[in-house]
Amino acid sequence: MADKLSHLEDLARLTKENSADGRQKLLHEVTEMFMQSPDTLNEREVAHFGEIMGSMVNQVETMVRQHLSETIASVGNAPRDLVLSLANDELEVALPMLRNSTVLQDEDLVAIAEQQSQEHLNAIAQRESVGESVTDVLVKKGDDTVLGSLAVNNGAQFSRRGMETFVERAKDNDDLELSLSKRTDVPADLAQDMFWRVSDALREKILSANDSLDESQVDELMLEAEKWFAEQKGKGSLDPAEKFIVRKEKLGQLDAALLLGLVRQDKIPEFIAGLARLANINTDIVRQAVFDAESEKLTIICKAADIDFDVFGEIVYCINLNEQTDEKDMNALLGVYGRIDTQMAQRTLRFLRTRLNLQKKM
Repeated sequence: MADKLSHLEDLARLTKENSADGRQKLLHEVTEMFMQSPDTLNEREVAHFGEIMGSMVNQVETMVRQHLSETIASVGNAPRDLVLSLANDELEVALPMLRNSTVLQDEDLVAIAEQQSQEHLNAIAQRESVGESVTDVLVKKGDDTVLGSLAVNNGAQFSRRGMETFVERAKDNDDLELSLSKRTDVPADLAQDMFWRVSDALREKILSANDSLDESQVDELMLEAEKWFAEQKGKGSLDPAEKFIVRKEKLGQLDAALLLGLVRQDKIPEFIAGLARLANINTDIVRQAVFDAESEKLTIICKAADIDFDVFGEIVYCINLNEQTDEKDMNALLGVYGRIDTQMAQRTLRFLRTRLNLQKKM
C-alpha cells in the first residue's frame, strides 16, 4: 500500500494538469488504482483517493463522470463526498449512484429528492431498498412515473402517512391504483378505500390480482350494507358515502371521532351516512337535521348516539350552515345539549323510526 500511496502523491501533484486529456487520463488512472482492492483500504486511504478524484471530477466531461459513477457505484466504501457530488450531478452521471450506491444514506436521498429532477426521484424509487423517510418525500413530490416505480418496488417501505398520501394520489390513475393494490403492505382500511372507489372493471382486476381480498367477503359486505340502506331509504344501491361508512363500521372505526374528522374535512355526505348508521336512523332525517338552521333535530340525533358534549360542539361549529348563528345562539344550543337526557333522545328517535315505518306502509 505504501507504493500505491506514493504513486498517488505523484498523481496529486499532476492534478494541476490544464489539458482536458491530461485530467481525463489522471482520473482514469486514479480510479483504476482505487478499484484494484477498495475493500482493503482504510478510512484514511479512501479519503486520500476521494480528495484526488474529487478535485478532478468537476473538470472533466459528462461522459467521463458517468463512467466514474458507473465504476464506483457498487463500492460500499467509496469516498462519501465524491458519491454525493456524483449523485447530485446531471442525470446520466447521477443515475448509477442513485440506483445502486449504499454509501448514500436516507438523509442524503431525502435531500436529493427535495432538490433534483423527477428523473432523479425515479432513480431513487428504483433502489433495492427505499426507507420510509425517503418514500415520504417521493410520494409527495414525485410524478406518476415515480409513483409507478415505487408501487412495483417491493423493497420500498412506507410510513402510515406516506401510504395514505400514496393511496390518495393514486385515485385518478387506474394503472397506478392497480399496481398499488397488489402490494402486501397496504393497510387493510386503505386497501378497502381503494377497492370501493374504483370502477367495476378495475375492481375485478384487483380481486384477481390480490389474494388478500376475499371476493365472498366483499359480496357479503355489499349485500348486508345494501339491505340496511335499502330498508332505510327505499333504494337498492349504495352511494360512495354510504359505502365508505359501511367499510368503516366493518373495520370498527365508526365512532364520534370519525364523524368529527369527516366534518372537519367538509365530507358532509359521509358524515350524514355515518351519523345515520351510528344512530340507526333514516339518512333523510339526518340530512334534514344537518341542513336545518335551528339544529334541534341534529341535537337529538347526536345525543341519542351518545356523542360527547365537546365533540358535538365542534361538529355544530364546523357545520354551522346558518351563517346568522351567533355566539349567543351557539351557547344556548350547547346548553340544551348538556341538559338533554340520552335515554329521552333515544326514545324520540324510536318514535321517529316508528312513524316513518307507518308512513311507508300507508
